[in-house]
Amino acid sequence: MALRKTEGAILCPNCKRLIDADEPTCPHCGMMRPGLFGFGHWLGWLFGGRTDLVAGVMIVCVALYGATLALDVKGIGFAGLLSLLSPSSEALYTFGMTGGLAWSSGHYWTVATATFLHGGLIHLGFNMLWLRNLGPTVMKEMGPSRFLVTFLLTGILGALIANMYSVWFLNEVPWPSIGASGGVFGLMGVLLAFGRRRGGAWGRQLQSQMAMWGLIAGGIGFVMPGVNNAAHVGGFASGIALGYLMPRFSGAKESAVVQLVAVALAALTLAGMIASIMLMYPVMF
Repeated sequence: MALRKTEGAILCPNCKRLIDADEPTCPHCGMMRPGLFGFGHWLGWLFGGRTDLVAGVMIVCVALYGATLALDVKGIGFAGLLSLLSPSSEALYTFGMTGGLAWSSGHYWTVATATFLHGGLIHLGFNMLWLRNLGPTVMKEMGPSRFLVTFLLTGILGALIANMYSVWFLNEVPWPSIGASGGVFGLMGVLLAFGRRRGGAWGRQLQSQMAMWGLIAGGIGFVMPGVNNAAHVGGFASGIALGYLMPRFSGAKESAVVQLVAVALAALTLAGMIASIMLMYPVMF
């Protein structure tokens, strides 16, 4: 088992060459704070390319879908194809559905937790297919930690924009909302911006493909009932903005700051889900 080292010699989490633990930057690859107070090894394991973060996110979504079904078996819905094996509202609120009762109760952190919850087998399947298709490209072109930051942050911003649209423009409590599609549209948006910035044949192809997919997926959302299109638009727009704001990825090197932001967003989401369970379970059940 690897121990946390704060002094002496360590392997740089990025380039795997021997350095001092307290180096401000790796003299070989330039990674900032490679020791990171002893946690550099774990960040290297998580974001060093040996961990399939896309599969990890998918596993969490599937596991939480199973958990919401198991929490309230009697409430599972079967009314129609889109509602096939849908968890009950009580179970979804317990794990962090945003809008509705959660929003009116002041549980604003649910804009983060709702990304990992799904309202049925078809809903889950579509989002996981998009994630499996888009995620590896973001990982390859922009880096593992930037994939996680993009997915989590655009999912949060998509849900927040949708909720604020209901409050500010419709003057009503936001509709209950769940799903990874805000983050999925965010991945499309960040790849569109990346393709435009990159240029060349591959960049133009990526840009046009993401624009086409965004139009197709967005169009499907507008003809299907119960879809939170505001979250899709918010996720896509915030993904484009993030693609222009983030520094260009330089191959194997990722900023330690971006890695720490990814970990912080994941920790925030986990803390929010724990808070939702503790506060909503006694109310729902």
